[in-house]
Amino acid sequence: MVTSKLHFGLLFFVAGTLLSGPDTFAQKDAPEPTEAQSIRELKLRDWAPKSMLKTKVTRVNTPAFPVIDVHNHLGGGAKTLTIERVKRYLKEMDDAGVETVINLDGGWDEKLKETVAALDESHPGRFLTFALINLRDFEQDGWSERETNRLRNSFKAGAKGLKFHKSLGLSYRDKDEQLLTIDDERLDPIWALCGEMNRPVMIHTSDPAAFFTPLDRYNERWHELNDHPGWLFYGDRFPSREELLEQRNRAIAKHPKTTFIGAHFGNNPEDLDTVGKWLDKYPNFFVDIDARISELGRQPYSCRRFFIKYQDRIMFGTDTTPRADAFRLYYRFMETDDEYFDTAESHHRQGFWNIYGIFLPEQVLEKIYRANAARVLGLR
Repeated sequence: MVTSKLHFGLLFFVAGTLLSGPDTFAQKDAPEPTEAQSIRELKLRDWAPKSMLKTKVTRVNTPAFPVIDVHNHLGGGAKTLTIERVKRYLKEMDDAGVETVINLDGGWDEKLKETVAALDESHPGRFLTFALINLRDFEQDGWSERETNRLRNSFKAGAKGLKFHKSLGLSYRDKDEQLLTIDDERLDPIWALCGEMNRPVMIHTSDPAAFFTPLDRYNERWHELNDHPGWLFYGDRFPSREELLEQRNRAIAKHPKTTFIGAHFGNNPEDLDTVGKWLDKYPNFFVDIDARISELGRQPYSCRRFFIKYQDRIMFGTDTTPRADAFRLYYRFMETDDEYFDTAESHHRQGFWNIYGIFLPEQVLEKIYRANAARVLGLR
């Protein structure tokens, strides 16, 4: 009888221990997770791997030839472009061997005049300003005529070209929520004017391929899109990336006398074969390399062949406010055979990968750095 009571008491104690809450002795005595266990819970956004490769590092302080940066954003208007700010731009440009920077933030009307005065007129040969047009109220009667006249006045005031942001095709909607397309006939007089006055159009259409795919575990720009959710254009509200590029190409084909510069390598550096077909088909189409060396440099063999083949149609650009170190990273990509280096300082981190230099021949470098842009812009 005593033995039975002892057995019953022991069973009761064990059962109570197993069923009790977090203050049981077993959990109190449990060890803290080790560092090895914790690292398995590391979030992707916190992963910052350091390469173990021992590779050559070439510092290219100045380019093989003077540079024209055809894609930059310096701001517009007198309040922004102060004497001190412009001096800082010039110092960085001088340190990095940059001859001229094209500012795409000229705007229109008084802002355009102030921008030209602060940059182009105050520092001849160092800056060139591109105008913008006002896409708001595009539904109103007379909008096309108004903006064409405004652009003509901008060119007369000193603007050397016209810039379109990616908002054309993605953002401007009418009262029925229909997007203004890139090949809309209301834009035809504007394209035609640029051809008539020999002013190139810098056009940013679409965005990286990953920005038009679901934000899931397969998206190679996952971390970047998490930081900038407004850059994701996947879903029924937006046209496909392919449709946007086709709209742009229809405008290019319709206006063969107008020169179009496809920003960000035509926004298709992931598909060099297709970009090559565009260049073959549209002799009035050029591309620049701004903010896309992270894509180009991860396919160095194909990229090098492409740059040599289309050496007369590619322009240098950075899309980064003048900073000597950013320029120098582009030079390293263009001029050296360095392997597996980071591009974050050239613009911002655009992927969990590094790039390789494409060591272009000097005659190709000269064209891409300066000659092609000088030809299109009518410079000496």
